Amino acid sequence: MKTGPQMNTLLQSLQAKVETQTQATEAQIQEKLHGFEQSLTQELNAAQRKIMQDMRDLEKLSEMIQDRTVNQVETQARKIRQATAELEESRKEWRTVTWKTMLPTYLVGVFLTFWALLMAVQLTFPDPPTVAAKPDLATYGLEGVRVIRGPGGLGRVLSLPRSVTLADCPIPNLNGGNVCVETKVTR
Repeated sequence: MKTGPQMNTLLQSLQAKVETQTQATEAQIQEKLHGFEQSLTQELNAAQRKIMQDMRDLEKLSEMIQDRTVNQVETQARKIRQATAELEESRKEWRTVTWKTMLPTYLVGVFLTFWALLMAVQLTFPDPPTVAAKPDLATYGLEGVRVIRGPGGLGRVLSLPRSVTLADCPIPNLNGGNVCVETKVTR
């Protein structure tokens, strides 16, 4: 089979069309790729700008939070120092008031305790023997009464003066041995 001039022309025309079509498609693809690349670059740049803006905002927010935290810590530290100073002042006042009010009370308590202890010790000592004044027979008008004892100290006999007389005892003496007398003083 021989190809004729028509076929060559057709083939050349077809080849030219394929090349034109290929170049058009290639140009179109190149254009689309270029557009996609530009769009992707713009999107990446926008994302990068957004990330940078977010980082700056985060940094500012972090600084604000840090500043606020530092201020709060400093405020709390001031309050604590002030409360500590007030507590120290209160403690000094309490010491002064305590010593001024409690020391005399304490000393009175010590004195009273010492006094009570001294009284307790004194109460445990026996009373010193007191020489009780025996009623003198003369106070009853019995001066001159003599007691005579029997031999070996057995028995007693009273020798009464003339002004003394025997009398009835106001309380009867059932055991015996007691004698009641009457004098000028007891009448």
